[in-house]
Amino acid sequence: MYAMIIRRTGGPEVLEYAELETPQPGPGEVLVQVAYAGINPADWKNRQGYLEQYRPYRFPYIIGFDAAGVVAAVGDGVTGLTVGDRVCTPTNHGQGGQGSYAQYTLANEDRVARIPAALGFREAAALPVAALTAWQGLFDRGGLERGQRALIHGGSGGLGGFAVQFARWAGARVAATCSTPNVDYLRELGIERVIDYRRENIAAAIADWAPGGLDYLMDAVGVSTLPDGLDLVRPGGTFVSIPTLVDDGDIPAAAEAAAQRGVRRVFSTMDDTACAATLEKIAGLLASGELTLPPIREFALRDVAEAHRILQQGHNRGKMVLRVAEPG
Repeated sequence: MYAMIIRRTGGPEVLEYAELETPQPGPGEVLVQVAYAGINPADWKNRQGYLEQYRPYRFPYIIGFDAAGVVAAVGDGVTGLTVGDRVCTPTNHGQGGQGSYAQYTLANEDRVARIPAALGFREAAALPVAALTAWQGLFDRGGLERGQRALIHGGSGGLGGFAVQFARWAGARVAATCSTPNVDYLRELGIERVIDYRRENIAAAIADWAPGGLDYLMDAVGVSTLPDGLDLVRPGGTFVSIPTLVDDGDIPAAAEAAAQRGVRRVFSTMDDTACAATLEKIAGLLASGELTLPPIREFALRDVAEAHRILQQGHNRGKMVLRVAEPG
């Protein structure tokens, strides 16, 4: 198979198009023929070597978590999926396996979700990491409830675009921050209070919108862009941060400061264990029109270095995906 690989960590220039042996599924594994691969901020950090603290890098190394395509083969013990099924998955990359920037990738069965006929591979590839991270940070760990006032800091990014919609779908009252070019996008999603951080003071805007303080805050950007986030949350509220690996500050100190104010502080990273059911639910909400995908920007597999350069600069709206192939 062909894949984009790295032979060493570094900048976008280390990405290389190469031919590797096609993997074979072991017990409980599914081989997916990739049509589209999703691109996430974790990918460029992985390329730079920031994820070495979590897993060994074995070169040549394929990065990329998200994939959408068709089941090409299944290993022993796989009973819920068959060859030809249309699926999406965060793959086994989070557990140290090779990634999704390739014609084929492996995933455990419990990480592989069927996608409805109304959802294309391009759209499905945008889901796994961003949608699961948003869902878990809001509901599984954040405990967001109907009627609560919630702020999503970074509401126009790939993760934020899912988070603001999930929160609205759950019946919360939602505010979101963004830069000037993305204000209209968030307003079109029906966000109650859109805060342009380039033109408005976030704290002043929240004091006006939620005088008693926020019930829930998600920081999807980084601590340096919201240095006084704890001041926005009421005692008894919840403050969730999505770790960035590059801008997370002193986590133990942040947790202690929150505890002293009676705020529940959560640092939420994606857990892809048995995530297929949640992914299938999210895909169904999209297919039914209850949710709208964030804007998607498409690149050819060979052009992933350019996509990484853009993503690493920040302020990207929506999601990026790689066109790998059209499964036969």
